[in-house]
Amino acid sequence: AFVSFITMQFQLCSVFFTFSLGTRTHYFGRTILHGGAKYRATGRGFVVRHIKFAENYRLYSRSHFVKGLEVALLLVIFLAYGFNNSGAIGYILLSISSWFMALSWLFAPYVFNPSGFEWQKVVEDFRDWTNWLFYRGGIGVKGEESWEAWWDEELV
Repeated sequence: AFVSFITMQFQLCSVFFTFSLGTRTHYFGRTILHGGAKYRATGRGFVVRHIKFAENYRLYSRSHFVKGLEVALLLVIFLAYGFNNSGAIGYILLSISSWFMALSWLFAPYVFNPSGFEWQKVVEDFRDWTNWLFYRGGIGVKGEESWEAWWDEELV
């Protein structure tokens, strides 16, 4: 059992589970608050393929990245202004699980993306992301082409 547990940690199963739990809680909360669910097709079929950086951002921005950054910011504020008599050890013991959750939500889509760390793919993804970020939105422009158009679609 111990060897199996260690093997699972090396395979980053805890990171994947934390990320998938964030997905479930986001859409459950969204359904409870707004009275309906919205299906987001990931486009992944049976064959797993590389997802570009901008597409990963569009898919997980609201559900994971914003919340992960908020939790990380709150942890930094807690570090700066939180009162704790036990010092650094106390802060680490109190916040390590929250740091793990925030980092899992921020980086899991990129860690588990096939060919995500191949240099050529990184260069192509960065180029695609900058084109998406700086392309102006407007009438008839899709969210996949422009950050501004994507943001307008998200606000609806």
